[in-house]
Amino acid sequence: MKNISFPIVILSLLIVSCSTDTIESINSVNTKTSSDKLQNSARLAQDLTPENPANFYDYAGKLHNDILDVYLAGNYQFSTIAQISQQIEIIAVANYDLTLLNPGTNLPIDLNIIQEIINNPQVKLDQTIVNSAMTSAAKDSLASFMSNVILWENQSYQEIYESIISYELAVIANPVFNNEDKRIILTTSSIVRYSIYYEIIEKDKDWDTSTGHRVAGLSGAIDNSPLAIKRSLVTGIMIHNLITE
Repeated sequence: MKNISFPIVILSLLIVSCSTDTIESINSVNTKTSSDKLQNSARLAQDLTPENPANFYDYAGKLHNDILDVYLAGNYQFSTIAQISQQIEIIAVANYDLTLLNPGTNLPIDLNIIQEIINNPQVKLDQTIVNSAMTSAAKDSLASFMSNVILWENQSYQEIYESIISYELAVIANPVFNNEDKRIILTTSSIVRYSIYYEIIEKDKDWDTSTGHRVAGLSGAIDNSPLAIKRSLVTGIMIHNLITE
């Protein structure tokens, strides 16, 4: 039998020990890094808000979420568009901020339009944009924005928020769009931004954004902000009821 040098044995043990320590150290670092990422993500989610002060029509989205909070807290079991619409009208009338948007003007929600949106949201979206009084450039821009929203479904809210904010800033700075173009687009984008926040960040609220819900907001925005908010809510609630039945 060959003699094994004692120093070599010691060296081998040291190498094995160091290798084990290194692996454990790396695993520990990786675990800590993963934990830190999860904590950072959770902290980021808590810090995120849907506001965009640069958008003059930002209040549309805020009021949308405020009224939705009140409706869902009531735990109503309404199953028809007419019933939901009536309750949203009651809540809207009691909301002082909403009544200030268009004092003396309270346009009906129009149950037929909501049903048309639910039946075929894409067709109604195209018709609404084409038949609006917006300029051609604004129509193309809004149609593109509405299409892009669908592509963001698997993104984080931070990414979606940044995309919407970037779009809104571009709209605000666009010299080709007139004031009415900007009002319609920015009201629509505000409701989209806040409603997606409601779904992603406040999942316990049991709310789901949908194409129909967004189309309803846009169609209402053609007339005024209160109608955009109410029509969007009624459509969204009805679609949610149909999905969960």
